[in-house]
Amino acid sequence: MLKRGRPRWLSRATAVDVALAASASVVDVFLFSAVSSRQPTGAGLWLFAALVAVGFAALLVRRAHPAAVFGVVWVWAVLVTPTSELGFQPTAIPCVALFTVALHSRAKVSAGALLACIVLSVLAGLREAASRPPEARVVATYVALAFYLLLYGCVWAGGRWARLSRQHAEDLEFRRRVEAQEAVLCERARIARELHDIVAHSVTVMVLQAAGARRMLDSDAARVRQALGHIEGAGEQAMGELRRMLTALRLSYPEDAAPDGATGRPQPGLGDVDHLVGTIAAAGVRVHTRVEGEPRRLAASVDLAAYRVVQEALTNVTKHVGPGAEVDVRLAWADFELTVQVTDDGRGRRAERALSTNHGLLGLRERLAIVGGRLEADPLPAGGFRVTAVLPVAAPVGEVVGERL
Repeated sequence: MLKRGRPRWLSRATAVDVALAASASVVDVFLFSAVSSRQPTGAGLWLFAALVAVGFAALLVRRAHPAAVFGVVWVWAVLVTPTSELGFQPTAIPCVALFTVALHSRAKVSAGALLACIVLSVLAGLREAASRPPEARVVATYVALAFYLLLYGCVWAGGRWARLSRQHAEDLEFRRRVEAQEAVLCERARIARELHDIVAHSVTVMVLQAAGARRMLDSDAARVRQALGHIEGAGEQAMGELRRMLTALRLSYPEDAAPDGATGRPQPGLGDVDHLVGTIAAAGVRVHTRVEGEPRRLAASVDLAAYRVVQEALTNVTKHVGPGAEVDVRLAWADFELTVQVTDDGRGRRAERALSTNHGLLGLRERLAIVGGRLEADPLPAGGFRVTAVLPVAAPVGEVVGERL
């Protein structure tokens, strides 16, 4: 049996509009009219109900046409105020229409609506004066005029404040998306630079091995065969890194976001984790490392990605938790994947956690996606944070092609 969707006219926004229009109409009927004391019957009652229905119906389309709805409500209120026999002074319905104009319309339109409400305030003051004794009419006029001017002014100010708040929130969200995108693009450029260094190293090895094989071509066939194996392995690795480089650069980035050329320095890997841990420990963070399973061969870019995961996680601990924190770094080797897990207890001596844009984690996710891995980062129920990365592995360390010539 097919499940029917909610009718369009029963949307949440429509329900809110109906409830708001009904509430404003009830307020106008019982607070700003004399219908409860005069109790009209017959044609007078139907006329009064028709007048209220006009204001109610106008508010139902206030979101789609805020300026037009305010114009209709304003004309309706101007005509109803002096002519109704039941002392009907529409106030809540014009306030809703004014708030909608201030929220959704431009400054000039909303300012014009506020000025138009001065007419409604004057009419309300004159109506209030007509119902008072002659000696109290002046005071009643000024009091009523001040009340309605203050009421409409506050409603208009509330609408403008809500509009500015929405715009500010939208600007912040847009800025956050732009900064996140820039962080990803910069990380891709950094990855491409590092992969360039790796490929350059592989090509250099191929050139040296080819030169050695050429010199021994007639004297040592076994060494030549070994050299050709080295060349084949280095070429396959270089091709794999080139594919990853193209993946990293699948989207263009601004010229000013591109990094400088290759550094020429060897890229770090899991072999450098001990040095990294020593650096972090010097900052007062206790780090425990453990290795599970048999270490296996990693592509150079995957090895670098694993190191970056540990580096970023430990750096975040020093920034957001501080000295005194305890961190567990776990490397779990399996047949086809390596799990890198960094867990902190969140019990550092830093009084307040520093604000973070999570751009580092965005860069890590981008880096791991390029090399075929995945990343999870979640707070722990008891406090602290856990970063888990799963990376692909190639073969056991012993299966790496033999020594260089």
